[in-house]
Amino acid sequence: MAGVATAVGLAFTVAGPAQAAPQPTLVNGGFETGDFTGWTGTGNTTFNGVQCPGPGPTVFQGNCSAFFGPVGSDGGITQNVTGLITGDFYTITFAWQPDGGTPSDFSAIFGTQTLISVTNPAASGFRVPSFQVRATGPSEALSFNFRDDPGFMFLDAVSVTVPEPASLALLGTGLVGLFFGRRRKAAQ
Repeated sequence: MAGVATAVGLAFTVAGPAQAAPQPTLVNGGFETGDFTGWTGTGNTTFNGVQCPGPGPTVFQGNCSAFFGPVGSDGGITQNVTGLITGDFYTITFAWQPDGGTPSDFSAIFGTQTLISVTNPAASGFRVPSFQVRATGPSEALSFNFRDDPGFMFLDAVSVTVPEPASLALLGTGLVGLFFGRRRKAAQ
């Protein structure tokens, strides 16, 4: 019975009441300032900018989005995300829209981790990938790199957040299930 109490205690410790974790700081992830405030341009910044046409096909959320069309070489933006806790996990999401032009490429990098790297992506509406990353320090660079010789790609709704407590609760429930499953198997 001590094993059951330990497993249940562990599950409630992991899944118990979540304390509000401090959120990391990312400035102007939706480009709603109408410019690249908080971001630094990198590489070929020709044909990169922010537009604010209001809701529409090139804006995922809010009124503004960033556009990128460097010709011949990559260009993009980077920002140091602060307020991270070394070793903790974070969720990075963003909305990205390719136009199908060739040659083109897109990549997103967090610290030294390449999240996505695509060459000549097909045209589509906004894609909204999500990544779980582990911070290796209290500040990490989040970078987006583009090349789109014949047109433009769009970026919007960039966020870095602490994973939701519900994910931790699910993990705790799984640990209890694993314990009881192993215990039942051992008793047979």
